[in-house]
Amino acid sequence: MSFTRGIVLDFLPNHSQTKNSFHEQVTVIRPPTNSLRFNFSEIYQYRHLIWNLVRRDIKVQFNQMYLGIFWATVRPLLMMSIFALFKTFSGANLHVPIPYSVYVYSGLILWFYFVEATTLTARSLEKNASLITKVYFPRIITMIVPGLASLYGFSIAILPLVLMMFWQGVYPNWRLIALPVVILQCMFLVLAVGLIFGSLSLDSKDFDRLLNQILYLGLYVSPVIFAPGLIPEAGRPIYFLNPMAGILLAFRSTLFADFPFPFWQWLYSVLATILFLALGLLIYHKVEAFIADKL
Repeated sequence: MSFTRGIVLDFLPNHSQTKNSFHEQVTVIRPPTNSLRFNFSEIYQYRHLIWNLVRRDIKVQFNQMYLGIFWATVRPLLMMSIFALFKTFSGANLHVPIPYSVYVYSGLILWFYFVEATTLTARSLEKNASLITKVYFPRIITMIVPGLASLYGFSIAILPLVLMMFWQGVYPNWRLIALPVVILQCMFLVLAVGLIFGSLSLDSKDFDRLLNQILYLGLYVSPVIFAPGLIPEAGRPIYFLNPMAGILLAFRSTLFADFPFPFWQWLYSVLATILFLALGLLIYHKVEAFIADKL
């Protein structure tokens, strides 16, 4: 008995050292609440993890494709060419104050960014299930990463737009300084919609199918391939309930000097984004404690 006690005492460190090391190494995991509070300080502490996950997603998407830049631009370029041909052959007046090819391409690249990033955000919990169930980190990080990683493909897709603008004599003005704000708002809308459907999909995959249908139909009820001027005056209030409508119009206004800024539509879009983000955080916090059990 005394021999055992002596061994324990020999290996037992100083009490003050034990207290300090315990304080430095242990992370206190508190139970989730229904609060809408976003813990920015904790997210900042895991900034290196965010960066590594963003790099991983970019490499997965582009690392094994020798024509990665081509694939990032071919889809919007092909669709722009098809719609431009239809417009030319039909002779329709689409109420667009800038060259139609520039109008369509600018709308397509932002819309494809929104669709891709939102889809990946909604599926990010399942994608990172092996990581989530093994170690602790703020789970919401996995839903922030897709919006950041998809910016890489978006930045590549915007290069042909710059060339088209110079070729057709379409230039920006001072509103270009608002471009980062509009893109940031689009990223927050991506996070908001991804939080809502990603959290709900943990209980039912019907929400995953529903999101796919909404994003598919959204292309035709957003000002991507045609201008809002084609919508009857009585139907425009309903048309602009879509928050992406204000974002798309504001995005074009920051790039093209001749495109007026849609102040009221963009203001509604900002308010709708805040509302959706609050709803997404509320739903997410309700299921956060059971994420590992549902994956």
